[in-house]
Amino acid sequence: MRKVPYIDLSVSQEAYQERIVPLLSTVFLSGSFVGGNAIETFERHFAQYCGAKYAVALNSGTDALILALKALDIGVSDEVITVSNSFIATANAIEWVGAKAVFVDIGEDLLMDASVIEAAITPRTKAIIPVHLMGLPCDMEAINVLAKRHNLFVIEDAAQSVGTLYQGKKTGTLGHIGCFSLHPLKNLGGIGDGGMVTTDDALLAERIRMLGNHGLKSRDEQVCIGTVSRLDTLNAVVLNERLGEVDAVIMRRRERAKLYDRYLEGIEEVKTIQEFTCKQHSYHTYIIKVEHRDALQAFLAEQGIETKIHYPTLIHHQKPYLNNRTHALMNSERLVKKILTLPIAHVTQEDIKYVCTTIKAFYERMTCENSHY
Repeated sequence: MRKVPYIDLSVSQEAYQERIVPLLSTVFLSGSFVGGNAIETFERHFAQYCGAKYAVALNSGTDALILALKALDIGVSDEVITVSNSFIATANAIEWVGAKAVFVDIGEDLLMDASVIEAAITPRTKAIIPVHLMGLPCDMEAINVLAKRHNLFVIEDAAQSVGTLYQGKKTGTLGHIGCFSLHPLKNLGGIGDGGMVTTDDALLAERIRMLGNHGLKSRDEQVCIGTVSRLDTLNAVVLNERLGEVDAVIMRRRERAKLYDRYLEGIEEVKTIQEFTCKQHSYHTYIIKVEHRDALQAFLAEQGIETKIHYPTLIHHQKPYLNNRTHALMNSERLVKKILTLPIAHVTQEDIKYVCTTIKAFYERMTCENSHY
C-alpha cells in the first residue's frame, strides 16, 4: 500500500552537511548567540522581500500578534474583531493583552467576510485582525476601507502567508502591522519557533523591538515594561538562507495545488477553494470542502494517506471563549464540518493522483452502497 505522509520535515544528510552545518558554524565561531548582525541581516532581507520598511524578528508568531497589540496600546476593555476558524493563537493574543476577541463569520473561501464586520463594531472596538488562512489573502481593500471609516487598526495575521500576494502587494504590508510565524511547518520555516513583524511605521517598529527586549531602549535604559521575545540567532541564519528559496517553495506548492484541482474536478462531493485574479495563493495548506468528511478521512487513513483538519474546533467553542461575543457564525459552523487538509508540502504527482483516485473511490463506493437501499 502506498504511503502519503502529511509532511516530512527531515533534511538529507548531504543537505545538512553542505548547507546547514556551515551556517550554524558561523554562529558558534563568532560567539554571537543573541542578537547581532545575523538578526539585523535577516530582518533587513525579510523587510525587502515583503516590501515593508521595517521588520522585527521575534521568537514566535504568537508573540508577533501580542506585541503588535501592545504597541498599539490595545488592552483591557478593548475589543478586537477576528474569526473563529483560526489557530487559537489569534484569539489568545487578543485575550493575553486584556482585550476581548469578537468573532465574525467567514465566506466560502474560509476567510473573514468583510461584509459582516461593520455590524460587530462597537465603541470599544480598536482593531480588526483578518487571518490569511491557508496562504490565501483576505479582502483587504474592503477591510481597510471599513477600518479607516471607523478609525480602527488593521493587524494582519499573516502567520500562514509568507509570500502571498494581494493586488500585487505581499501580505504583511496591507495593514498597519503584519504578523508572521516562522514555525518549521510554514513555507518559510526555521529550525525552531520564530516570528516576524512588518510595518511601515518607524515608531511602531521601534516600540515592538523594545517590547520584545525587556522594554530596553539601550542596554541600560528601560522605557517601558517588556518581555523577552528574541529570535534565536541560530534560527535566523538558517531562515535567512531559506528566504532566498521561499518563492520556489511557493511555486512548487502552487503547481501541486493545480494538479489537485485538476484531478478533483468532477467529483461532485468535493469543492476546492477558488483563487481570484487579485489574490495569489501561497498554499501553506491545501484545504478542500467535502461531504461525509470524517468517514472520508478515516478511509484515506486506511489507504495510507495522512490528512489534517485546520481546524476541527472553532475558537468560540473552546472553553476560554464560550462567553465571547459572536455574530451569526453560520458559515463557520457549517464549513468546519466539511474542511479537510490534504498533504502538499512534499508530495509527488503520483502521490497526488493516488490521493485523488482514492477520494473518488470513496464516493463511488458510498454511492454504490446507497443504491442498494
